[in-house]
Amino acid sequence: MSLSVELSGLQVAQTDLDTIGNNIANVNSIGFKGATPNFTDVYATSLAGAAGSSQGLGAAASSVSQLFTEGTISQTGNPLDVAIDGSGFFEVQSGSGILYSRDGSLQLNAAGYLTNDTGALIMGYAAPVSGSNATQSGPVQPIQINESNIAPTATSKLSLDVNLPSSDSLIDTTTTPFSVTNSLSYNESTTSTVYDSLGSSHTLTTFFTQVSGSGSPPQWQTHWELSNSNGQMVASGAGATLTFNASGALTGGSATISANLNNGSDPLAIAQTFTGTTLSSLSFGVNSLDDNGAPGGQFAGLDISSNGNVVAQYTNGATKVMGTIALANFTNPEGLAATTNNDWQATTASGNPVTNAPGTGVLGTLQSNALEGSNVDLSTQLVNLIVAQQAYQANVQGINVDQQDVQKLLTLQ
Repeated sequence: MSLSVELSGLQVAQTDLDTIGNNIANVNSIGFKGATPNFTDVYATSLAGAAGSSQGLGAAASSVSQLFTEGTISQTGNPLDVAIDGSGFFEVQSGSGILYSRDGSLQLNAAGYLTNDTGALIMGYAAPVSGSNATQSGPVQPIQINESNIAPTATSKLSLDVNLPSSDSLIDTTTTPFSVTNSLSYNESTTSTVYDSLGSSHTLTTFFTQVSGSGSPPQWQTHWELSNSNGQMVASGAGATLTFNASGALTGGSATISANLNNGSDPLAIAQTFTGTTLSSLSFGVNSLDDNGAPGGQFAGLDISSNGNVVAQYTNGATKVMGTIALANFTNPEGLAATTNNDWQATTASGNPVTNAPGTGVLGTLQSNALEGSNVDLSTQLVNLIVAQQAYQANVQGINVDQQDVQKLLTLQ
């Protein structure tokens, strides 16, 4: 019986060595979670009256527990590298079905789908429907990136918030009518960039004239001039007349700037407003400018935000949400079945996954330009390796002693 006892000790020591060896082998594997074996003693029990007697039969490996503590997060500089800061797993679709991973080494495949470095598709939510207040839409599905250019948007609204100096001279517009070439016919001016339907930029100059004899406070006339990228005037005209109350707050003034550009684009029709504009003793200044136009843009790259949004960036400075990476969590993560490629499969022991956007509930957030390393502590594993090796050698020595005893017994015959 002693041989079988020591053989069981040898087997559990081998399991310990195998587990430690696997931990050490994966000390640099992204998102790897170390494991530790659990051992139990084995007894043969017989009942003798009220008291029982038992005989130890050795040890057995009852299970191998996975340690889901978080690994060290390191910066990589790659915008598609992403680490989970907190609990949760990436949900990926591979040839063997839905798997779960902590490895955030992401990339785009030839079809534009977001994948990990094994080619498994990263699952998430589609981009929100235009005009919706939702942050995501639809069921969990692979995230596909559209790398098409975005079309230009012609400027249709332009809002200027400026301060007009009450100390500026009053101009008699009858004797000195407005003229772009006559600086005495206006007090202040500012320029802004507007865009036509082809995405071409044009410079819009707005002129401000404080009109004498127009009331108290005086009214301000505006005029505009539109120039192309070569600085040549394309069109000009009169704009809104701005009125103020005694406190210098704007009480009225807006107009539409219309121009036919003769470059193949649609005619410009810009609603120009001056919301927030004030009249005061301060110097002239532009507080804000809001232009809803934009040139066309080429796809320039991706950025992943902490809430899982995959944001496309364009050369014109525009951004667009392409989808949201989903995270899954389990009631019992230790019940997940480990597979190759740093993945896990759901089991009845783990329970069903609860899937949602990062930062929702107990799910962690995402950290871009970073990866989570293995949670294996190499120093601890090396110490454990020495202990496991000693246990293995001790059981081998026990088998040798038993073998010698058996040989002596056989010689007695």
